[in-house]
Amino acid sequence: MSTYVKPVIPTEGRLGHLTVEQTEKLQQFWVRLYDIFDGKTQFDQTAPSSFKGQNRDEDTPAPAPEKKSGWFGRGKAAEPTEAPKEAPAPRFTGADLQKAFWKLTMMDHPDLILLKFIRARKWNLDDAMKMFLNALKWRIVERLDELIELSDVELEAKYPKFIEQMKVGKGYLRGADPLDRPMSVVNARLHHKADQPPETIHKFTLYTMECGRMVLPPSAETVIVVFDLSNFGLDNMDWGFVRLFVQCFESYYPETLGVCVVHRAPFVFWGLWKLIQPLLDPVVASKFVFTRNNAELHKVIPRDRLPINHYEGLDDWTYEYVPGTPDENAPMKDLVKKEEMINERHALESRFDAVTRAWIKNIDGQNSSERDEIAKELREQYARLTPYVRAKNLYQRLGVAHDGQVTWTYNVKA
Repeated sequence: MSTYVKPVIPTEGRLGHLTVEQTEKLQQFWVRLYDIFDGKTQFDQTAPSSFKGQNRDEDTPAPAPEKKSGWFGRGKAAEPTEAPKEAPAPRFTGADLQKAFWKLTMMDHPDLILLKFIRARKWNLDDAMKMFLNALKWRIVERLDELIELSDVELEAKYPKFIEQMKVGKGYLRGADPLDRPMSVVNARLHHKADQPPETIHKFTLYTMECGRMVLPPSAETVIVVFDLSNFGLDNMDWGFVRLFVQCFESYYPETLGVCVVHRAPFVFWGLWKLIQPLLDPVVASKFVFTRNNAELHKVIPRDRLPINHYEGLDDWTYEYVPGTPDENAPMKDLVKKEEMINERHALESRFDAVTRAWIKNIDGQNSSERDEIAKELREQYARLTPYVRAKNLYQRLGVAHDGQVTWTYNVKA
């Protein structure tokens, strides 16, 4: 008998459930956003300081200021010819951010994206705008386009042992709960920090986040993450990954984490948790659920959505990495068709922009059905555009994500 307890998902402030006042706030946010895109409003064009040194091993303490010159302090002056030179900080224009915005949107309604940032900052538009612009800059700096445009083999060439992360099943997406929230499983016991370059696990984490967006259906806005800490030891701990995980769900993919299940945490974990918990925003911290055994896990995720092996579920399924084929990305090489599809996309974006600009001329808190219809066209068109701009990933090979649809299959055994 199932012990699953179906949660109630809040609708307040969500797309399709906005009050007049909330719709007015959304309209005002669009006004500010277009002023930045059009270059009418000044904004901080530099990358936030937190981006600097992002590839440094985060477990290595920063050198003491009095002994080191450079980013972390000014010690004794070195010879001019020997002084390390800091790479110039990138600067962003409104046009850069508008391009990043449309790439972020993908198959989502543009309002849905903005509302996540607005809700994350409790409807304070100044704070929400700062957060949103930082997220767009971050996506550019992190080269997230590259992660979806390169094949597995190409990612392996650029980031050694990238494919190995998938082969061992260190982290993967599997199934969805009855509310259609995709589930991401992280097998911490399989991770050893020294087994791969830090940049590889950093990029693999972001790659999984972007794959998760592809299997997020219109009926769901959030995901479930299961940290399986079975047989976890201190040698499995990676502070760099923890920081990235926290930053992603707090700052760059806000309002996306539905539940974070920490499963079978051993005694050694609780000392680490005392260090992790203060890093979390209270809202994100409230999403953590701790399950000591499979029976408790079945209350959060129904047994028919969990594998028989290891989780005592009902789904006769075992994770396996399916490699790509040599010709699976042939459409990306069809430059004529690719350009045609991209131009079609830009035309739809321009239509949405034009209707939105007309909509925000009168801040009246009324929804625009015309905008919603164009948003549906954007989702449909992205499904057709995908083969020309995205390399095929594991979840497309498995048939989970196909033609803009998300289909999980479960081999349920009684």
